[in-house]
Amino acid sequence: MIPVTTRSHPDAAVRYPREIAAAVTLPAACAALVAPGDAPSSRGASIAVVTACGALATRLAVIRFLADPGPIEPRAVAAFDPFSDPTPPALCGFGPEPDRARLRTAGDRCADAWRHWRAEDPSADSAAGAAGALAVAAWCSWALGSAARAQTRAQHALDTRADDPLAGLVLRSVRAGSGPAWDRG
Repeated sequence: MIPVTTRSHPDAAVRYPREIAAAVTLPAACAALVAPGDAPSSRGASIAVVTACGALATRLAVIRFLADPGPIEPRAVAAFDPFSDPTPPALCGFGPEPDRARLRTAGDRCADAWRHWRAEDPSADSAAGAAGALAVAAWCSWALGSAARAQTRAQHALDTRADDPLAGLVLRSVRAGSGPAWDRG
């Protein structure tokens, strides 16, 4: 699913880090996740989402973007910097309650991206991004209070890539019976 031109050949002297591709694709992925309409994601949108979700820092930026109650221009979203940015409170279900329709749409589109990846390119090279997209979908379900859907999505993400940290976090939260504590005021 990730275009061949962004893949690194194992014998190549220069490697193209997944994090660079994820950061470059992040604004397009955010735009695809919140685009108007209920239509499933296009192939191009799914590629953008899988590529952007290839790094944990960009997934945290997607969560921060989706949870922000104010209007944010998707093209202005920047990757999360673990050295200077605080962990998004929404990751643990704190802060103002996100727009439910926005989370539902974004979660479904992340799941669509994972399904496109499975149908077209279930390669190990793009498995991190596919698992990441489904982990974001699992977080969206968890944030909406749908523990069963969150658990299913997180488990499939872990089946895709067993070491996915976001999917593991969502699955542990669901199994512990922990849900979001949004400020509903």
